[in-house]
Amino acid sequence: MKGVLFTHRGFEDVAAREVKEITGASTETTEGTVSFDAKSLAEICSLTYRSQSAAKVMLLLFEFQAWFDYERTCESLKKGLSDTDMSQWLEKDLTFKATCGRLGEHRYTSQDIMLETGRLIKDRTGRDIDLESPDTIFHVQIINSRGYFGVDFSGIDLSKRDYRIFTHPAALKGTAAYCLLRTADYKRTETLLDPFSRSGIIPIEAALFASKTPVNLHRKESLAFMHLKPLTEEEVQQVFAADANRDFKGRIHCIDSSMPSITSAQKNAKLAGVNKLISFSRIEVEWLDTKFSKGEVDRIITSPPEASKKIGQNFADKLYKEFFYQCDYVLAEKGTVTLLARNPEPLIRHASQYKFTPAAERTVFLGKEEWKVLRLGRSS
Repeated sequence: MKGVLFTHRGFEDVAAREVKEITGASTETTEGTVSFDAKSLAEICSLTYRSQSAAKVMLLLFEFQAWFDYERTCESLKKGLSDTDMSQWLEKDLTFKATCGRLGEHRYTSQDIMLETGRLIKDRTGRDIDLESPDTIFHVQIINSRGYFGVDFSGIDLSKRDYRIFTHPAALKGTAAYCLLRTADYKRTETLLDPFSRSGIIPIEAALFASKTPVNLHRKESLAFMHLKPLTEEEVQQVFAADANRDFKGRIHCIDSSMPSITSAQKNAKLAGVNKLISFSRIEVEWLDTKFSKGEVDRIITSPPEASKKIGQNFADKLYKEFFYQCDYVLAEKGTVTLLARNPEPLIRHASQYKFTPAAERTVFLGKEEWKVLRLGRSS
């Protein structure tokens, strides 16, 4: 059987690495998608429960060609449905609903495809649609010209975090923060610093990863696989057999110049159950060398403020200059600085003054917005 995980475009390799770690399965990546060979339904459940990179996880029933034109796309979808046995998921008296996600330019909306999918399944199976509490959720995901149809094991948007209550206008999604951590090659035994932490998303995701705490630990009942009839109680409980291992030797520092931001980060971390694993401090970036000894930090992973109407370019330039001056002092000789930014050029320019050069760069998409990930190391 095939499973499929949907993630941020540009971070597919990170998600594939996570799939391999959780399930041991071989993977194949396409735009925003990781397909994998699952040995059991329990493996798909486990990935749904534990993945920090996923927006959605489902059992893949078939792929189909998606077109710009609505009629041709529906014909392609209808053909796939006619060749697919859904009886396991729609036994007598079971209800369903259809959902749809879509990315790209098409002459139709997600709502159009959702309604047509529901109609096609009802006509073919005779089962009732229940929008409130269905037994099975069938999901259609369209990414440009590729279409995916399957059984949704998530039931919710996995990229949303239940701990993300006290937030900041520029806060990252948890999935993006996790992918940034893994792009930086952050390891559980290392000392990590986010000096522009805002509401603490990067440190919290680091703590969840480092302590092996399932990101969906506190919202198990919201996950669709918990109520799927073909799954036995034994299969479901197998997913929760080893929930958290708090024995990790690294250090995670959540720092920001704003006290309200630090307070928000502490509250969010407590909701996530990892507040005791993180050190919180309100410190201006120019004072980092008073908190850390020379070479103490292994990874600096952050999304620095960028020039805007509120923050002028002169202020941003001054901030970046001080930031890299501090990086030069607190960062270990073989440590790295990994940054997420819309416009990386000013950062690269200031980094070079302290002999930090890009070791890797990639383009990623958070929603439809293009961002750059820079991984900087010391030049020889």
